[in-house]
Amino acid sequence: MQYRIQLFAGMAEQLGQSVITLELPQETLTIADIRKSLNEQYSEAASLLQGSFFTNNKKLASPEELIHPSDTITLLESAPGMETVISPCGLFAITYDPIDADEVTAKVQDPSHGASLTFNGTTREYTQGQRTVLLEYEAYVPMAMNTMKQIGDEIAERWPSTRTAITHRLGTVRIGETSVVIAVSAAHRDTCYEASRHAIERLKQIVPIWKKEVWEDGSEWKGHQLGGWNPYGA
Repeated sequence: MQYRIQLFAGMAEQLGQSVITLELPQETLTIADIRKSLNEQYSEAASLLQGSFFTNNKKLASPEELIHPSDTITLLESAPGMETVISPCGLFAITYDPIDADEVTAKVQDPSHGASLTFNGTTREYTQGQRTVLLEYEAYVPMAMNTMKQIGDEIAERWPSTRTAITHRLGTVRIGETSVVIAVSAAHRDTCYEASRHAIERLKQIVPIWKKEVWEDGSEWKGHQLGGWNPYGA
């Protein structure tokens, strides 16, 4: 049986092809089986493959997910685009440009709402006594857009009649500059506070955005305060 795995961006460049075809006898496999076969055939790219993840028919695939030869399988790594991407509803965006917090807040204004709250996440200079020079952000943009909308849907379901907008910046973000703006409006202020807190915590849990801390004497890719990015949302 033939299993075709599509590659994009840096993954395709480093492996030297846009499609990998695996010849395997099984009529069904798991994603874990596919990963094992790729590791065996492309041992020179083991470190690259280790940090990758799979989608199946345009949805994130867990290691245990069963796949068939007819499925559309994609192997992905963190690969940023260079343009601003805005969701069809206009509430969620990813950009390499500085973020205008007032512009994000304006998206959630509603005459029936008596409260709005805007959260600005900025680059701080010191973390646990170590001086940060700048941060660099990368993302898998299509999935990041989907999961930011998911957060908005979660908030609307949990706190009906709320409105949420999120814009995240990629690329270099220097000390004092804004990396993310979350705006929420609701009928009452207590809902705004709860929904805004939910939004930033869920963003750190499920949105595939990675942060590189650059110090005076080195750098390191890091996850968020809650641990490494969890694409399955647990």
